[in-house]
Amino acid sequence: MNKMMMMITIALIGLTSPALAASARYYLEIDTVGNCSVVDSKPSAHAGMTILGDQNGYASKEEAAKALKSLPQNKCKGIVG
Repeated sequence: MNKMMMMITIALIGLTSPALAASARYYLEIDTVGNCSVVDSKPSAHAGMTILGDQNGYASKEEAAKALKSLPQNKCKGIVG
């Protein structure tokens, strides 16, 4: 019985891992002093962060980085990360 439970657990982990990876989103944020960055969690307005670009985030870090580079030069004082 123990072996069966372990196999079921491994199978469930294998099935859910791709779903979790597919749902990862990347966001462009600007902080209170004007520094911009790509982050892997939705920025909190309470922490003084503002989302730039696509409000729903980007599917990949590369896509978000490309969008960050396409922002107007005067939008960010600096780029972090």
